[in-house]
Amino acid sequence: MNRAESTDGRAAVYWAAPMLLGLLVTFGGTLGGAALLSSGALGQQLAPLAAYVPLAAGGFAASFWGARRAPAHKLPMGLLIGVLLLGCLFLLGLTLRDAAFAAPAAGLTSGITLAASLLGAFPGAAAKKKKRRK
Repeated sequence: MNRAESTDGRAAVYWAAPMLLGLLVTFGGTLGGAALLSSGALGQQLAPLAAYVPLAAGGFAASFWGARRAPAHKLPMGLLIGVLLLGCLFLLGLTLRDAAFAAPAAGLTSGITLAASLLGAFPGAAAKKKKRRK
């Protein structure tokens, strides 16, 4: 069995680590935006921006890193990680907040995340792999 056919469980790293990065960037940015809003550093007119910029940054980071780390099919893997991040955020939002599903907000969130995933997957798939010296 050569190295490409190895079944030691490292394949999950290709999607799990970028997903965790996307969640951390999204939640960390949202927490930072909430802190800026509550301290008064950002005005109330910038509240939507404080919510959607971390979402786009998390989708971009997750899809970029996922496409960069994928062994093959880099662009579809980056897009898939963006879609998985969106699904994870929807599940967390519906289960943790006892809020009703709002279609316009869900559509805007989906559009922002998918656009950021697309913008992150292209440069991640096009990036050249670093050559390691032996």
